[in-house]
Amino acid sequence: QLTTVAQEIERELSQIENLTNIVIYGEGDRQIEITLDLEKIAAFGLDPNAVAGVIASLANIFPLGQVEEKGREHYFLATFNGKKEAESFANTVIRVGGKSVYLSDIATVVKRYSDEGTMASFDGKRSLTINIAKSEEGNAMVLAKRVKGVVTQYKERYPDISFGTFSDTSIYIQNRLNTVISNIMFGLILVGLSMYLLINKRISFVVIVGVPTSFVLSLIVLEQAGYSINMMSLLGALIAIGVIVDDAIIVAENIQRHIEEGMQPKDAAYAGAKEVVGPVFAASFTTVFAFIPMLMMTGEMGIFIEAIPVAISVLIGASLLESFIFLPIHARHVLKSGDREVNWEPLQRLYIGIVKKLIHYRKTTLAAFWIGVPVLIVVGFTLIKFQLFPTFDASNINVSGKLPVNTTLEETFEVAQAMEQEILKLKEQYAIETVTVIAGFRMDTKGQGESGKHLFHIFVDLYKAKPENFVEKYVTPYLSFDYDPEGRIREIPSFTIETRLQKDLEKFVSLYSIDEFAVRGARAGVVQSAIEISVVSDNDQQSAAVIRQVESELRQIPGVHSIGNDAQYGVPEIKLKVNRYGEMLGVTEGSIAREVGYYFREGTQAKSFDDEGIVEIVILDKRKNYFETLKNFRITLADGRKIALSDVVDFITVQNFQQVNKEDGRKRRSVYADVDTATVTAEEVIKKIQPILKSIEAESGSKIELGGEREANEQLAQEMTMAATVAMFLMFMTLLIMLLV
Repeated sequence: QLTTVAQEIERELSQIENLTNIVIYGEGDRQIEITLDLEKIAAFGLDPNAVAGVIASLANIFPLGQVEEKGREHYFLATFNGKKEAESFANTVIRVGGKSVYLSDIATVVKRYSDEGTMASFDGKRSLTINIAKSEEGNAMVLAKRVKGVVTQYKERYPDISFGTFSDTSIYIQNRLNTVISNIMFGLILVGLSMYLLINKRISFVVIVGVPTSFVLSLIVLEQAGYSINMMSLLGALIAIGVIVDDAIIVAENIQRHIEEGMQPKDAAYAGAKEVVGPVFAASFTTVFAFIPMLMMTGEMGIFIEAIPVAISVLIGASLLESFIFLPIHARHVLKSGDREVNWEPLQRLYIGIVKKLIHYRKTTLAAFWIGVPVLIVVGFTLIKFQLFPTFDASNINVSGKLPVNTTLEETFEVAQAMEQEILKLKEQYAIETVTVIAGFRMDTKGQGESGKHLFHIFVDLYKAKPENFVEKYVTPYLSFDYDPEGRIREIPSFTIETRLQKDLEKFVSLYSIDEFAVRGARAGVVQSAIEISVVSDNDQQSAAVIRQVESELRQIPGVHSIGNDAQYGVPEIKLKVNRYGEMLGVTEGSIAREVGYYFREGTQAKSFDDEGIVEIVILDKRKNYFETLKNFRITLADGRKIALSDVVDFITVQNFQQVNKEDGRKRRSVYADVDTATVTAEEVIKKIQPILKSIEAESGSKIELGGEREANEQLAQEMTMAATVAMFLMFMTLLIMLLV
């Protein structure tokens, strides 16, 4: 029933626009499994290949053609599509080599769901999991609501089945969006209030009215330019708010000054705006030029931050348009003479006094400036830890692992469930909402999906964090467009839970001989692994040895965790090489492949139809998973004689890496790791291990390269230096042109 309902949900979700990659984990195909007994086949004197061939022909689902007799009805032709049930298949009489036998005499027949490529559980109960992704055009928050609406419908339709959702990334987007939007709204309120208190209420009104105008104009331009509203563009808007109101304040205050001097509002609006065109444009362009060079940045980092300079530039441009076209119109009708203004004379006297003192002791002032500022910069960079992207509170934690490659799916699932039970014990302590296990799949340390029977992934969904500071308690809930107060009970930050959970589950690593184990929360930015150390060498054995040595060194550094690599060996491969005796008997690789493949390659040999749809027919060998069966497997020679496989082939065992990565024609294997930033940063880890890496590089002859945050930091430093140089030049040219004009 679970499979049927999951398929029903899958079909309904596929009708929703912009939902993609809908995959059911834990689902098996319906099949009739025919397990042959070679001993019984031999006892009846039958040819195993002939038996398999006859079985494969028992069902046919393809059309045979059609009959179109003139003047009469037309008909399509088809077979009965094979027998529908296991019992019917077992009672089928097959004729092989002139002998007739019941299929049940030489095989067992069962109808069941196939072994799944994955196995799943939800909060400790076996389940089917449906993974859903969205297209680039889709709105994550809207689509998440629609998906949850479908889940709610099925809860009502099937009350005896439990339904739930997990790993909803739209929650993170919604929280960040609420934070940014509420900060923008709160910023506007503070700006308006400060202008009301420090200037006057009419100027405050004129300036604040212009902000929405600037935003609307910006949205139109961004939409036409192909940009969407996202976290980065909203962050750019938040940065630009101060500049937007600065332009408007300068223009509005100058118009007010002319009105106070007795000029008519209409004339004051024109004269006041005209007088400050140059300074306002210069100030705005210098701000734009400070951000525009960020577009020079390349790679993923460039793509990541591209929206910030674009949004800031467009908003400032819209602000200029609003300040010199729409604001003077508003000012003409709103600003009046005689409005209360704050008396700034006491502060002006204090300011003038300080400036006079600094000018009087100008040598001391300049010396303090030129010496103090560089010293403070150096001290600041020395004392403050640098981290490319800060940690943040996430709504979920991912636990993933890789067991030895010969581990079965069932064994992997048992290991994952043991961890799941441990996590469920901590549910209340860590405010865990749901725990979902998928065996046969994981997201690796690089953040990429990977499939395999020896892999598992545990999704730990947390309740939302409890509001802590003033903004979270009193600003975000009331100034957000879509704030959800439910489920905000968690008091521990997700990154703290991540560290503790790593320690809680560490015992399972040695207990079950887990090759790779990682506990990771969501990461900001474009770097998935804080540390990435690559070994470039064509010598596989040497690369593996260097990788193990590097991993050993990393494990000795406190704060380094979730260490993994892509230099894992795959399942050993037995290669069948025809020996001299086999060649003399006419045995070829092709003849071996035809006969051996029937019994040792699991797959669908035929298909049938029943009332629910397609049923696969699979032929297996009862003892195929024993090496002795392979050695003693008898193949048929050209003259009809039978001979054991071990007599005509040599068995050569080969073990290769699961994957091969190349760069410039050379093999490249990497070690990945994360860090607990409360203990150590990625940059500090690299500094500690770099002398050891140089020693390893010299001894092994392999080339060692650094990626992760180190690579991103170096690229960022180079490109930011270039961008800063260009920005300084553009700002200098702007000011120079202003002086000349």
